Amino acid sequence: MMAAEGGVPPLVTQPVSARREIPPEPPDLAARSLTVASRLLAGGTTFFFLAFVFAYFYLRSINEEHLWRPAHTNLNPNQALGAAMVACLIVSALATVVAGRRMRTGSRDWTILVSLALFLGLAAVALQCIEYTVQHFGPTDGSYASVFCAWSGLYLIAVLATLYWLETQLASELRARRTPAGRGEIEAADLLILPGLDASVFYWAYLAAIGVLMYVVLYLL
Repeated sequence: MMAAEGGVPPLVTQPVSARREIPPEPPDLAARSLTVASRLLAGGTTFFFLAFVFAYFYLRSINEEHLWRPAHTNLNPNQALGAAMVACLIVSALATVVAGRRMRTGSRDWTILVSLALFLGLAAVALQCIEYTVQHFGPTDGSYASVFCAWSGLYLIAVLATLYWLETQLASELRARRTPAGRGEIEAADLLILPGLDASVFYWAYLAAIGVLMYVVLYLL
């Protein structure tokens, strides 16, 4: 084979036999990667929602031209809906934490807890959406209203994305129970599902904590 320009031999990819099977990735490697990734995602989420915390207290402190809560508007969100929403988030997060511990012990009923957590998470989203329909202000009715609508709206998007992540873990487990492992697949599917469940449970609990902070700031302060 001719040398490349400059005397450097060209890179050659060794051919792989068509009959050779690529082994699955070691479960411990995936576990470490997902653990680090979930922590990095939590850190990024912190900086994202910290912007709304700063906006709330900054705009409240300066109250330029009394536009924080204009006198002609009713900027009081529904306390009952807010309390029900945050209660669903807390119970949902606790259910996933218990589900993760149950799976580590080999129990098969953790799927019921994850299903309950998904239902409560969707209920929290529905309650916040109902809040939008009954409140008497929009994002242009003062500084508080803009922070409320932007923060809660983007938070709901993060909640839905995380619930989808949890649902994929549940779906993978249910599929593994219905369909036996094929050739070249890991027979103990839980070795691969557990790291993903741990990562999603950690992030969901962290996101629920941000939801509690959001409730305290927007509904109680």
